[in-house]
Amino acid sequence: MASNLSSSVYQTSDLIHDFACSPCKDDGLNNEAQFFCDQCRKYYCNNCVAHHNKLFRTHSVLGKQAVSKWVGYAGLSPIEICDKHGDKKLDMLCEDHDELGCYVCVSLTHRMCQSIKHIPDIAGKVKSTTEFKQFPSNVRLTSSKLQSLSDKTLQNKQSLKDAGKKILAEIKSLRKELNNTFDELETKTNTILQNQLHDADEFLQEDIDKCTQLHEKLRTFLEAIQSQQDDTSYIAYRKCKDKMREAESLIQELSVKPDTILTFHSDPRIEQFLYGLKTLGGTLAFPCKHSWKYIPTSHVFNVKNRSKSIVKMQSDVHECFIGGICELPGGEILITDMKNYKVKLLNSQYQVTATCDFPVNPNYICHIAGNEAAVTLGYEGVHFITFTGSTLTVTRKLSFQHLCLGISHHNGNLYVGSLTAIYHYTMSGQFIGKIYEDKSSFYTISRFTVSRDGTTIFIPTSECKKLATIDTSGNILSTLQDPDIDWPISVCVSDSGHVFVCSQSSSKVTQIDKEGKHSLATLAIQADGLKNPDVIWFTRQTHRLIVGGEVNELSVFELE
Repeated sequence: MASNLSSSVYQTSDLIHDFACSPCKDDGLNNEAQFFCDQCRKYYCNNCVAHHNKLFRTHSVLGKQAVSKWVGYAGLSPIEICDKHGDKKLDMLCEDHDELGCYVCVSLTHRMCQSIKHIPDIAGKVKSTTEFKQFPSNVRLTSSKLQSLSDKTLQNKQSLKDAGKKILAEIKSLRKELNNTFDELETKTNTILQNQLHDADEFLQEDIDKCTQLHEKLRTFLEAIQSQQDDTSYIAYRKCKDKMREAESLIQELSVKPDTILTFHSDPRIEQFLYGLKTLGGTLAFPCKHSWKYIPTSHVFNVKNRSKSIVKMQSDVHECFIGGICELPGGEILITDMKNYKVKLLNSQYQVTATCDFPVNPNYICHIAGNEAAVTLGYEGVHFITFTGSTLTVTRKLSFQHLCLGISHHNGNLYVGSLTAIYHYTMSGQFIGKIYEDKSSFYTISRFTVSRDGTTIFIPTSECKKLATIDTSGNILSTLQDPDIDWPISVCVSDSGHVFVCSQSSSKVTQIDKEGKHSLATLAIQADGLKNPDVIWFTRQTHRLIVGGEVNELSVFELE
């Protein structure tokens, strides 16, 4: 037992009971309780319960068979009750383990610990410390953050329900379109059927008409042959012989002619396609409890695998120049190909599946919500594109009085960068204010990234060879200059707050701390295939870094 264990620990018995008799305990005795009184909220041994029952005949006493109902009725507040021994009071502190406990915990778990303190002996001293006095405000601040997160999650739940209703409407709309398509196919098939029936009917009617005509001719000639006039009979005989040859020829032809039949063979591709389907489409909820894994912000990544993916298309006139990357909720990747005036959609294998052409070169791109993204086009403003089905479509445009280069979005706030400033707008294009400006050089703000929580903005200032971190009011929080970060050109941030910088002159990818103050690790260099990289992106679902530039391929780094 610890040398400085308080003398207040019970000295009467070494036996440890789950529940000790309350009256005996008050007398300094250690007897096991066999009963519990709900009204008195006390425990009684066999001897004491007899006295209790004489005094309180109407009280309901619970025996050991109802021991589960005893727990927590120790005459203590919930805060004072020992989590491990429900009827014991927390009155000890093990400083070795920084752990609260009761005297039973000390006897069983902390017998060999060196520093055991009696809580009444230290409680008064702690209350006078600065930390204790400031603690309530810290708790209130944390509680406020928890409430904000709870409210945000509640809003997320509601938006999820709204998204579910919208998707259900899309499914019904798709089903209606499919029904319309099948109705059209049925109508066309019926038209073909009716035409074939008509043609077959005419074809058979011709044979019937031939038979009928010959039958009538032969009947007429037969009647004439049987007449009493020799000349008429002879002429009829000769003509009838000709018709007989014609009839025999027709009989021979029609006797071997097969019956006309009509059959229907369904297009096997329809059944094969439909049978191969399990659903009308895919739905994805991300993140969810099966796919979301929190990675501490302090975690420093390593590169597990490297690969390349070609994004140049046969229809591309020029070599690719990938200047912007963002990700849709389904895991699809959008990239801007500045030289070919296109935004390209990539699937999970980083293959181009759709494109959207623009009149001028698209600069940078950011995800807005759902399958919508925003693209900057210099003096042409910002164009919003939507991925629907298998196509990319421009849905609306915003015009501004300044050059549009960098762009980022968070929670309905649109941030657009020019050469030296960052402007804040609503999603409808209403100007809120200029939040940051740096005129130390001609070209200080190429692009920037808002953190996932929307509190900070990372600005790679290429010409000044530094990374600036500001808040959304424009206050500079930190500035980072590092030999590895030479001409920083692009920054991306993970959901958990990990920050990655892509540097053009040094051809390196660097992980930095979330405050933007220190370099943590170099993840990729020129030897890994990087050559003047221009843009970087961290994929939310696969935890990969995608790096693009003035090349026809993307460099993909799988992290761990």
